[in-house]
Amino acid sequence: MTNSPIDAGAGPIGLYERMGERATQPFAIQLLDQLMPLDGLAVIDVASGTGGLAVAAAERDAWVTATDISPDMVARSAERLRSFKNARAGVMDFRSLGTAGASYDIAISHFGILAFPTWRLGLDELLRVTRRQGRVGLTMWTQEDDCSPAHLMRRVFAQLHPDRELWPAGMFPTFSQDELRESLLEAGCSTANIHVAQADWSPYSSPDVVSECDPMFRGFPGYAALSPDEGENLREALQQAFNGYADAQGIIRLPTRAFMIVAASG
Repeated sequence: MTNSPIDAGAGPIGLYERMGERATQPFAIQLLDQLMPLDGLAVIDVASGTGGLAVAAAERDAWVTATDISPDMVARSAERLRSFKNARAGVMDFRSLGTAGASYDIAISHFGILAFPTWRLGLDELLRVTRRQGRVGLTMWTQEDDCSPAHLMRRVFAQLHPDRELWPAGMFPTFSQDELRESLLEAGCSTANIHVAQADWSPYSSPDVVSECDPMFRGFPGYAALSPDEGENLREALQQAFNGYADAQGIIRLPTRAFMIVAASG
């Protein structure tokens, strides 16, 4: 972990915090609302990114541990959590968390473990570190239609390039509510409540939405591999797709949708 401040406005860490949290943080607040009260409870946030949910949990007086496999992400989380005496951050792999079993009242992975093909290992670890009668909270995009800006991009990309993949196979597995519930119960949860939550996403500038999202989309291999002409064609199609969600004033409001999961450990 670095001792110097992390520039939240530069590089991939700044991009993740500025753009990624813009789409995911409304769901973090909804999930924490379902888990309230948090006062004095030990909470671990697994695959925590730059710490948006962890900060919100610390503000609600939980004792928070934010973990991520990326040292840079953890450094940024630690910086944001520095003012909370009840919070810390550390580098951990969600497939094998470096913490004792039954250490936490609540284990959360917000748009984290369910995005990876190894999500079952992550789920097992969440349950291992959760105390008996504790709770597990999870969120993940529904993967249906234009449920996030990235999924709108995927739809447009597939229309123009049906023979190519936007992101690596195995990333962002597709679930149904029944499949998620069955997996949680099989892993050892006694109950699993799941519903689809919604939040509106708007870019900072609707006329410049494609330029605004471009740095984020360049993280997808399929997009990064486009030729200049292909990229220009895709950006034009993206602008049209985003404009389909504009209101009478031209403000884009994309209704994002995610699974919201709260389960009880056995």
